[in-house]
Amino acid sequence: MISARACSIETRSRHLKCHVGSSVPGCFRTIRVNSLKERENMTGKELVIKALKEQKVRYIFGYTGGAIMPVFDVMDQQDEIVFIMSRHEQGAGFMAQGLSRASLSNPEPQIGVCMSTSGPGAMNLVTAVADAHMDSVPIIAITGQVATGVIATDAFQESDVVGVMMPITKQTYMPLQTEEIESTIHEAFYVANTGRRGPVVIDIQKDVQQNEVAADYSFDARSFRPNLPGFFYHPSPEREPVHRAVQLINSSDQPVIFCGHGVIDSQAGDLLQEFAEKTNIPVAFTLHGLSAMPVDHRLSLGMMGMHGTVEANRAIMEADLIISFGMRFDDRVTGKLEEYAAGADVIHVEIDPSEIDKNVTTSIAINADVGRTLHVLLSDPELTSRPRLKWFSQIDEFREETRAETEEEIATAVGSGGQLLMKSIVHRLSELTGGADNIIPDVGQHQMISARFYNFQKNNTWFTSGGAGTMGCSLPMAIGVKLARPDERVWSISGDGGFQMNIQELGTIMEHNIDVKIMILNNGYLGMVRQWQTLFFDGRYAGTPMLSPDFGQIAAAYNIPYLKVDTPENIDSAIMAAIEHDGAFILEFICDPSEIVLPMIPSGGGFDNMIIRKPTAEPKPTNKGQTDVE
Repeated sequence: MISARACSIETRSRHLKCHVGSSVPGCFRTIRVNSLKERENMTGKELVIKALKEQKVRYIFGYTGGAIMPVFDVMDQQDEIVFIMSRHEQGAGFMAQGLSRASLSNPEPQIGVCMSTSGPGAMNLVTAVADAHMDSVPIIAITGQVATGVIATDAFQESDVVGVMMPITKQTYMPLQTEEIESTIHEAFYVANTGRRGPVVIDIQKDVQQNEVAADYSFDARSFRPNLPGFFYHPSPEREPVHRAVQLINSSDQPVIFCGHGVIDSQAGDLLQEFAEKTNIPVAFTLHGLSAMPVDHRLSLGMMGMHGTVEANRAIMEADLIISFGMRFDDRVTGKLEEYAAGADVIHVEIDPSEIDKNVTTSIAINADVGRTLHVLLSDPELTSRPRLKWFSQIDEFREETRAETEEEIATAVGSGGQLLMKSIVHRLSELTGGADNIIPDVGQHQMISARFYNFQKNNTWFTSGGAGTMGCSLPMAIGVKLARPDERVWSISGDGGFQMNIQELGTIMEHNIDVKIMILNNGYLGMVRQWQTLFFDGRYAGTPMLSPDFGQIAAAYNIPYLKVDTPENIDSAIMAAIEHDGAFILEFICDPSEIVLPMIPSGGGFDNMIIRKPTAEPKPTNKGQTDVE
């Protein structure tokens, strides 16, 4: 078996791979299998399904084709695993993501599995796999490959899946023998779900799928333990840095807690809230940290970063201590690094050692699981609470900078052109659902508005594409979330641009009767890019105006109920119609194209460059072909 993995996990802990063909000893290995004997005529395709059943897989998302047909043939002859046919392989990858992320807190968490054929099928998975890698989401992608004898001959639908996938996965496998399939799959699940989670790809040649195992083949999944030299995983923190962190926390006057995706990933939202309350320290959230605790909690500062709240960003710049849990200090959070939180000490709790001191220099580094670290912090008898009245008074002043005009905008519901404001729509959705629903926004203005104006009350109810910023993620991801949480309401929120990138997955919803509520916030533009063009390109709207089809007719073609909303009086009734309907529902809202998401820190700028108010006059567009939304 070719196993592409890194020889030094200490230097690149996020990737378990090296270049195929490397002469470094130990880079490639074959897993030896032994123990319980299986019947002698089992084939590779049967072992694939057997291993997935042993991993308690309930759903497989994918699209068949020549090189993966043998596995699909076996899958069709059993009923323990349900196959969900996506209409595009990228959709299958995002469905797998949604299932993985939403089932994290289930009694039996699932790792999403997607399948495709070779060549274009595997290449269509690349974006979803890369997205999972950026956002640390565990998925298993199994791809068919051309037969061993024709590899590297440019055979029909051949592509170098291992080579393409290596930079965007934790591990990429190509089992060379049928006997290696079962152990490879079990190891893949372990790698995907251990430490900093992420995607794993298994590329299986067609003949390896069809061949029978040797007569002496045996494998026991119950006793199998992966042999991964150099794969160091430190879930529990050392006491000494934790105790030093407690001393620093106790002595700080203006501390801020950072809540990142690692808090969600370790199911530590309740612990984070307990820690914040015990120490009386305000909390700012990354995009992926949202929903770890109620957004309207007295200690919540809301989202931080490029489109974060004024109070979160101002507090960070004035802080004397940052306590960061499970986040990587990426550019959308920090802005200009040289000016970022210059007066603050930094305590960084992070499962992946490669992220510590990568962008921001730490005062105390704790390389461990966030949940376990919070347990240890809370059990330290010296951890104390301080009133910090002056600090909270200053934060209240930050809040007041934009509170009145934001409330007025929400109440107004329409922009200067009489069309609906996205922030008002999301606010009404939050009010009508009590902030308790699962929200899956696409990428763009509506994503930032949803992050700002949906009042999350339940843990781990926010799912989106962060690091890669992949448009088109929402609809298929929402399908996976709904399958993981069949008894909870799920909302896919997209712009007119992102919705059309994976619109074909309406077919998946129709075929399987998946109850996803769909909101299209249609402003006739690629809104986030248009916003930048308004602010920094003198209103030259190049490549952003777009004409959309009649979404009502499309909804009818897929037999999904539909309502179009263009007046504020109908917002509530439309949302309630979707809520009360048993099944999928599409709502299209006609939105103001001039709406701008603020605050905003310009790219390359620091927090001092934060834009908090819309320009008084919008520049006149100079491009031809601009179309008003009708």
